[in-house]
Amino acid sequence: MSVDALLAALADPTRRGLFESLTEPASVSDLASRHPITRGAVSQHLKVLVEAGLVDVRPQGRMRIYSRRPESLRALAQYAIAMDKVSEAGPQDAIASELGKWQAEAPNIDYGVLALMMYFTQIGHHVVSSSEAVAERAGLSFADVALLGALRRLGPPYESTSSRLARTFWISLPGMTKRLGRLEAAGLLIRSVDADDRRSALLRLTDKGLSVLRDLVANQQPAEYHALLQLSAAEREQLSSLLPRLLDLIDAQHGQRRPAYRVR
Repeated sequence: MSVDALLAALADPTRRGLFESLTEPASVSDLASRHPITRGAVSQHLKVLVEAGLVDVRPQGRMRIYSRRPESLRALAQYAIAMDKVSEAGPQDAIASELGKWQAEAPNIDYGVLALMMYFTQIGHHVVSSSEAVAERAGLSFADVALLGALRRLGPPYESTSSRLARTFWISLPGMTKRLGRLEAAGLLIRSVDADDRRSALLRLTDKGLSVLRDLVANQQPAEYHALLQLSAAEREQLSSLLPRLLDLIDAQHGQRRPAYRVR
């Protein structure tokens, strides 16, 4: 049952009149007696309504009895509600405009939740793209900045073994060697052998690396940072209280607890 089929079936005024007159189950003869059209025309219109999912039909003796399908009315009502939300949000809200379609195709799904997932997906694309652009202006990648930032958040002396960093911040060890080589060559970190575990490298953020990070934080925030600033303090507080809770629930669905990002 799709909204397109429902609306197409009701586009004909005569057919719509037949549908509206089905306040209770009726036969073709009953409906023909109420409308200035032949029984044959009534049957043809009812066939379209049945195929669209607006009307059910059942045999009763030698007659066929027609009745409205409650599911179709709910789908139409939900579509109208969704379109009303689109009007309130504005014509540019492409995600909101999809809500009615989701609900029509799968009435058992909470289309509001699907819309939230679509918003998160679009926001995530923007955040990653902007963060990459900011990092590139400093001659780095977003993964480079995340790695340096992980050392920075450990506090002075801003050092850690690569294995500890991976455990603490979910930074993937495979493929890290080349990244560490680039960052060391740029003078942003220093690698040495860990005295306690000679199989593990000890990483330390240099003064230059710390300076680069401070400049990025102070002067190179992505567009999404400035967009969030346009929310009121109360709105940001609401997000700050809800998003950690949501992340915990998502972690539970995946059977593990993950931090906000994973660097590969």
